[in-house]
Amino acid sequence: MKRFSSVFLILIAAILFNGCEKDDLCTTDQAATPRLVIEFRDVLNPLNFKAVDQIQVQEIGSSELAPLDSDDSTTLTDVETISIPLLTDGNRTSYDFIFTEDGIANSDNIDFNYILEEEYVSRACGFRIIYNNLVAILTPETSGTQWINRTVIVENNITNDTEDIHVQILH
Repeated sequence: MKRFSSVFLILIAAILFNGCEKDDLCTTDQAATPRLVIEFRDVLNPLNFKAVDQIQVQEIGSSELAPLDSDDSTTLTDVETISIPLLTDGNRTSYDFIFTEDGIANSDNIDFNYILEEEYVSRACGFRIIYNNLVAILTPETSGTQWINRTVIVENNITNDTEDIHVQILH
């Protein structure tokens, strides 16, 4: 009887471990839909970075500020790069980029248009969104001073947010 119990336990353990596959575990970097990575450059010399004193980003129609980094900070100071989320339920995200210098806030609007693609990651992770054919449209200001001079698309397919810069903002 004791031998039967041992064989039975080994058989149950083998069945349980055989059901696990490599893709049954999902790490956060596998499943994450990438953010849009933006770097700030000098409009007079685009080869040079130009940090912003203070930056906040707010989606048009939302009362909340967007997260700007992996710590989900909503206000960053003296920064050359930010990463912001894009919407996953449509082909457009509109943001106000709020630049504050010497206590004076200046807001410029950029519309990001793209084509959504669902990418299967694994059984455990499910799907993530990839953004293809990114276009950035800077809205000209009718009154006030525009702090963003232009945008440059560096990488128009957003597949990760750890290796690539996607957009440069020249100011």
